[in-house]
Amino acid sequence: MVAFEHVTKRYGDGPPAVTDLTLEIGAGEVCVLVGPSGCGKTTTMKMVNRLVEPTSGRVTIDGQDVASLPAVELRRRIGYVIQQVGLFPHLTVADNVAVVPKLLGWSQARVNERVEELLELVGLEPGTHRSRYPAVLSGGERQRVGVARAMAADPTVLLMDEPFGAVDPIRRERLQNDL
Repeated sequence: MVAFEHVTKRYGDGPPAVTDLTLEIGAGEVCVLVGPSGCGKTTTMKMVNRLVEPTSGRVTIDGQDVASLPAVELRRRIGYVIQQVGLFPHLTVADNVAVVPKLLGWSQARVNERVEELLELVGLEPGTHRSRYPAVLSGGERQRVGVARAMAADPTVLLMDEPFGAVDPIRRERLQNDL
């Protein structure tokens, strides 16, 4: 479970980006943050994986305050798909998807199996796409690789910041249903 307990985030002397947020998201639940640009949706997500620290309040995952965990360890347990995708341009599709499993010491066989499984899930033919580089992919294909990478190590929490913005409407609906 992810919980926000009276969380506020201020940037400098400006108005708060997030004000006194209290929210519990149970295991297995999907939570969608909806609102206009600048209302604090991305800031809220970034406080879960400590890319942004709250000014006050507490964020917990399964009862553990995220501020008490080493940031790198925390982030390896959280899948995060950003709006701008963020693929490593010098790595192939397969290597991009495999980043976290390799950091976690998975066997190469297990990594390969997971890459194949996830590429199929996001609608990318493994035989065609695994050896390609991000520069030759369409925007929608890059976003789907980003989703696969975020899911690669079976994270306990998956954060998605407009992950399907560049994906065509038909594929977007299929991906949303599959996930």
